[in-house]
Amino acid sequence: MAKIGQNDLSMIINNTTYIDYLDRLKLIAMSLFEWKGLDEIAGYGASRFMELALYEDGRACFLKDDTKGYMVLRANPDDKFNIYELPNKVMAWSLGYKKTIDFDNCVYVMNNLLTKPTVATLQLMAYRLYETERTIDVNLIAQKTPVLIEGDTKTILTLKNVYMQYSGNTPFIFGSKQFDISNKLNVLKTDAPYLIDKLELHKHEIWNECMTFLGINNANTDKKERLITDEVDSNNDLINYYLNCFYKTRKEACDLINKKYNLDISIELNKDVIKLLNENKDLLNLNEVGDNNGTLYNND
Repeated sequence: MAKIGQNDLSMIINNTTYIDYLDRLKLIAMSLFEWKGLDEIAGYGASRFMELALYEDGRACFLKDDTKGYMVLRANPDDKFNIYELPNKVMAWSLGYKKTIDFDNCVYVMNNLLTKPTVATLQLMAYRLYETERTIDVNLIAQKTPVLIEGDTKTILTLKNVYMQYSGNTPFIFGSKQFDISNKLNVLKTDAPYLIDKLELHKHEIWNECMTFLGINNANTDKKERLITDEVDSNNDLINYYLNCFYKTRKEACDLINKKYNLDISIELNKDVIKLLNENKDLLNLNEVGDNNGTLYNND
């Protein structure tokens, strides 16, 4: 097996950290809503695929195929747009399926009023989280090995081994007389400042911003006592607004599906999200979060 160099290892950790944060946010974003009855009508996995298409593309479609029955598919605008800037035709597709249909022969489902995918924003958030997390790693290593080892070019390999053992928590002892530490090795202290606590706070602020965008209250309990009432209400209104941005278009599409095909599909807020919101009722300025069945309401 080929040995992984330090630069390659750093690149692997960088990529893994970014992907890990993006996947965490993706799991939350795709779990906000539950499509009741959709899997039973369009097949197992239809509701998951609906949220996946909305997350990645910002749009999807629901239709009834003459041979395959009800289907949830990805949707690309095709042909010209009408006066309301909606496509006259839609390219409905997924793996093994591709068909151009009139707009009126399907239900066009939008992730939000801008038809924007959720992933675009979460990629930015994941990048900021990744940058902060890796800065924490670098600052932690600087606390662990706050030194530079100076020596001549003839002993560079030995010096590398010394530093690798030092950074790897391994005591090092060299008994060779050819390696004269007093003459060939000098240690320079870098005295890197400890920033981990501040970076952790910054990371939590980015995470809270992600949750606000997704419509989830993630108030920092250490900070909320210092917020004035107007600041709390303003933040809660923003949370409610973002949540309804995602819910409104899904609910409209759900109503159109039921009306067009005489079905009984419903879209509901995930009960775990409802529980989180209800636990923070004093913080959230929401009129009604949901009933016993988990249906999202907004009297405004």
